[in-house]
Amino acid sequence: PGAVISDTILGAPVGSGAVLTVRNSATTTAANGVYGRTDSTDGAGVRGYAAAVSGDNAGVYGQSESTGGYGVHGYAAAGSGSAYGVHGESESTAGRGVSGYVLATSGTNFGVFGRSDSTSGRGVGGLAFAESGENYGVHGVSHSTDGRGVGGFATATTGAAYGVYGETQSSTG
Repeated sequence: PGAVISDTILGAPVGSGAVLTVRNSATTTAANGVYGRTDSTDGAGVRGYAAAVSGDNAGVYGQSESTGGYGVHGYAAAGSGSAYGVHGESESTAGRGVSGYVLATSGTNFGVFGRSDSTSGRGVGGLAFAESGENYGVHGVSHSTDGRGVGGFATATTGAAYGVYGETQSSTG
């Protein structure tokens, strides 16, 4: 109910680049435009592939107009193991597995943000796996005259709380 296969998407005719447009006009329920499912142990419910070897293309693209929405949302329902809500990989020598970019030029915003509710969790973690070379588990750069490359703030008023904490196993580090 409410599903329509249409000849336009976002006001553009199908001939302008879309092969198929699916619209669910329901506004009061958690309705999906497209739903895909696989029972394969190595499959994808929905998969996209951008075959062009240049340009700014995407295998899967998501957009939300909601002030509290997500362009792309991932959810891992497993209660244990290394399950990822969103996972990215890159084979490029200058690539990023996951990248975030905020277009707003004011406000307190984050290109990438992480949160953990675990009593031993980390909001954002980094791991530099190579055993040689100058690499960083977490790296920050600031171009601002009042900036910080890496910053931390501990809100606890008692106990052994650190804004930024580091350890090294190196005798010269």
